[in-house]
Amino acid sequence: MILEGARTSIGLLWSQYHFRNNRDRITTFTNAVSSAKQALIIMPLYRREFLPTVMVIELLRKKFSEENLTFVSTDHGLEAMRLLPHSQFIHILPSEVSVFLVPGKDLVERIRKKKYDLAVDLNLDLVLPSGYICKASEAKVRVGFSGKRADTFYNFQVHPDLTLGRKLIYDRLVKCLKMF
Repeated sequence: MILEGARTSIGLLWSQYHFRNNRDRITTFTNAVSSAKQALIIMPLYRREFLPTVMVIELLRKKFSEENLTFVSTDHGLEAMRLLPHSQFIHILPSEVSVFLVPGKDLVERIRKKKYDLAVDLNLDLVLPSGYICKASEAKVRVGFSGKRADTFYNFQVHPDLTLGRKLIYDRLVKCLKMF
């Protein structure tokens, strides 16, 4: 457990150093989602979190054509692949993440092959590889859940009420995204 915390801390410090010159442009969020053309969705790292995210996926599916959606996931992304056969999927292999939980250059290059207007990280807690990918995507609007060090990766943060179940948290995210 201590070793895991040290790895995460070093990875966060490296990420902050890496992105130190990447300043966000001033952005109005008024129509950030409604005007977006390409979206990157970073799926939850853990399998148990897939079902509650279906509402978010459905919202984005209605907003974007499937060809304009790119999903990033680990091996358990098969459920989403069945729901969205025309979307692009980028799988994160364990070998593509460093010992300090930072995605490798090849993975980042695969992400950057497309330009994204919107990136949504569906992990409730800050998961370093997904936060890093979100920031590296260079999307104009990067949505994630608030938390310690989330400012490093996201410019639009949603504060989850952790007393609610996962499904209700994601339902509230859907309502929030619909406002923009």
